[in-house]
Amino acid sequence: MKALIFSLLVVVTLGTFPAEASQVVDYCAKKSDSSVRAITEGVCKKGERSLGNSAIEPVGKRPNALHPKMKNRWLAAQRAAKLAGVVLQYSTAYRSLSFQRYLFQQEIKETGSRKEAMKEVLPPKISMHPWGLAIDVKRFNSTDKKRAKWLEKNGYKWGLCRRYDNEFWHFEPRTTPGTKCPPRQPDALSAYYESKGK
Repeated sequence: MKALIFSLLVVVTLGTFPAEASQVVDYCAKKSDSSVRAITEGVCKKGERSLGNSAIEPVGKRPNALHPKMKNRWLAAQRAAKLAGVVLQYSTAYRSLSFQRYLFQQEIKETGSRKEAMKEVLPPKISMHPWGLAIDVKRFNSTDKKRAKWLEKNGYKWGLCRRYDNEFWHFEPRTTPGTKCPPRQPDALSAYYESKGK
């Protein structure tokens, strides 16, 4: 019943977005139920989380934690999942450049080549994890896809999208909250080549 009420609330709330997305200055998610509303002026109210008004891109100086709006998107999705009876946690999110480098080097050792490694783990300067703009959903066993599937189906409401076909657990803030996610890429290497226009 809670899941049904939540679904109806999100549908009704998402239906109130203004037609002109360029007029929207922010999308705000209630902390209590994660319903989202668009605002055209001012800031989100107390008891709401600011989600931003577009996809979130890496800019400026590298952070040392999750990007604040990425964190808010995750917390809104996590709250909605809880109301729907789904325990949503992440196994990894922000990673330092040195830790991302370590993971990439380990993947090279495992796969035998830089190119093959990049299908699974990107180098630190390319990966979104060191920008605080990626979250990997925690799996409670090797066959657990339930939580990631829930986020894949519902994440767009808060601007979170599954990025790669080969990583069902990996999500990034790739869309405006309430907007359809862009098509997935086969793997991280394909995304890299696409960004370079190859």
